[in-house]
Amino acid sequence: MNGEQRILQIFQSYREVNQAFFHVMKKVAQKHDLTPMQLIVLRILNRHPAIKLTELAEKLHLGNSTTSGIIDRMVKAELVSRERTEEDRRAITLTLTDKGKALWEASDSTRIMMFQPLLRLPEEDQEQFLRIQNEILDILRQVREDETP
Repeated sequence: MNGEQRILQIFQSYREVNQAFFHVMKKVAQKHDLTPMQLIVLRILNRHPAIKLTELAEKLHLGNSTTSGIIDRMVKAELVSRERTEEDRRAITLTLTDKGKALWEASDSTRIMMFQPLLRLPEEDQEQFLRIQNEILDILRQVREDETP
């Protein structure tokens, strides 16, 4: 197998794993009447309480307006609250409501349960997978930086 064929094989394998992962995440989200993106927002807000919208948008790799639309729906569902900061009355922070926290905990339990079969892989394989994945990320980040004008 030549280099070009190997690159295509790696790309295809990554794509298949990514799609399978997304389908499982979609099932987790649907069990809790959420979209996969809302599930990700719950996770981020749980880890970063009182985060600003722009910071959340960066973590989601989305624009502010797209992120704002997601948050609007979550505020309406009483999962997230918007609060003005004391330091800057124009700045708004986002926090999970009690309902949002409870939903995060329930959905996180479902997510852990659904991904539990991954632990059937031998521990050495899990560690090797994570090591290789981090190496790939480092390489791709470097390529991205080199290509940035």
